[in-house]
Amino acid sequence: DWKIDINWAKNNSKVLDLGGIDNLELASLQGGVTINATKGEPYGTIRGSNFTYLNGQKVVSSSGRYVSSPTSNEVIGNLNPDWTGGINNSFRYKNLNFGFLVDVKQGGEVFSLDLYYGLATGLYPETAVLNDNGKEVRDPIADGGGLVLEGVQADGTPNTVRYDATDFGIYGYRRNPAAGFVYDASFVKLREVNISYDMPKAWLGAQGFIKGVNLGIYARNLWTIHKNVPYADPEEGFSSGNVQGYQGGAYPNVRVIGFNLGVKF
Repeated sequence: DWKIDINWAKNNSKVLDLGGIDNLELASLQGGVTINATKGEPYGTIRGSNFTYLNGQKVVSSSGRYVSSPTSNEVIGNLNPDWTGGINNSFRYKNLNFGFLVDVKQGGEVFSLDLYYGLATGLYPETAVLNDNGKEVRDPIADGGGLVLEGVQADGTPNTVRYDATDFGIYGYRRNPAAGFVYDASFVKLREVNISYDMPKAWLGAQGFIKGVNLGIYARNLWTIHKNVPYADPEEGFSSGNVQGYQGGAYPNVRVIGFNLGVKF
């Protein structure tokens, strides 16, 4: 036998009225971001400082750094996914059972406080790459180091200003708006695998009071097949309630392996 169970869910929301105000702040969090109910927006907006854009390109200042939005109250994301789903496959051959579950989340955003600080302080490998000159980006500009940020200058021409990456923070919060640390929270996970065996009744003998025995092994969180949040589980967060879409001090994902013994009398 081969049995397939498929589930799919989508939640469309829109905040219509807040009793005379345009925004209800649900949480104010480190990194200058807030989680909100914003009138006219889907529930769960992430607000903070944003990049400044010109013709769809990020604007770079004359000093070689990105230009932040005039305020730190821009909508820079939403914690809700576009949709979620899963596929569970169950196979049975004689006394052997095998199954696996794949979970999918598409869309939704999360702010990473870990990358907000870690990119500023040089923790992550992105801060120690070779630049367009083939030199260590952390080398002084005089020695061919530094980096040229992708974007345009105020007049719309491509940015050519080289910034000194020996300075603290060019990749992190000191030189970038909060929107630079908002990531797509989509994922595809092999959520669970299980295998079990029903012992033949002949193996149980003639004692009569045991009707069946099932032996099994299962494992959860075996493999994150795809994700867009670097160095962290997209599901890691502070809360399962209103305050979602925010990560800080994310723990590694935990893989669980267990055994089952089922006895029928």
